[in-house]
Amino acid sequence: MRFFCMIVVLILASFVVQEFIPTFDWAYSSRLLFVHAVFYTAAVAVPFPAMLVLALMTGFIWDARYHVPVYPPEAEVFIQSELPFGFSIFIFGVMGALIQGVRPLFRRGRWELPILMIGLCTALGLLLEYLVLSFHRGGLELAPELWWKLLMTALFSALVSPLLLLLLGRIAKLLRYQIRTEGLKRRYSYDGDAV
Repeated sequence: MRFFCMIVVLILASFVVQEFIPTFDWAYSSRLLFVHAVFYTAAVAVPFPAMLVLALMTGFIWDARYHVPVYPPEAEVFIQSELPFGFSIFIFGVMGALIQGVRPLFRRGRWELPILMIGLCTALGLLLEYLVLSFHRGGLELAPELWWKLLMTALFSALVSPLLLLLLGRIAKLLRYQIRTEGLKRRYSYDGDAV
C-alpha cells in the first residue's frame, strides 16, 4: 500500500514537471510526455487492478488539465471539445493493459522489452488520439512530419524510462515492496549447492 501511495505521489509530481518540459523544435516540435512515461513505468511495476486505478486517476487529471473546449466566436457558449472528456482514461487503460503483458519479464529483471513497450505505448496512444480527431474532423491526413513527431516522442519516453524504472526499483527497495520475483535470492538444491 505504501508503494502504491508513492507511485500516486510520483504521478502527481510528474504533472508539475510536465509543465516545465519544453517542446524540442529540432525534433519536429515533439516533446517528452513525462506523465505518460511515469504512468507506463508504474503500470509495469504494479498489479493489474492497481494499474486500472492509476489509469483512472492519471487520465482524469490529464483531461482536467488539457481538455480544451472549443469557443467559436459566433457562439455565446462553448462547444464540446473534439475529444470527449475521459478519453485519456480509456487510452491510459488500454495502453496500461498492453504494458501489463510484459510485466512478467520486468519481474524477472529483464528491462529491454518493457522499455521498448513504454515508447511504443506512448506512440500508439498519440496515434489513437490523432485517428479519433481525424475521424471527428472527417478527413485523414498522414503527413511525414506526424510520423517523425510520433517517433521522436516515443524515443524520448523510451530514453527516460530506464531512469524511472530504476527510481521505482529504489523506492520499492526502500519500502520493502517486492517487484521482482527472480534474481533476488539464491536458490539451493537439496544437496546444498547453489543452482
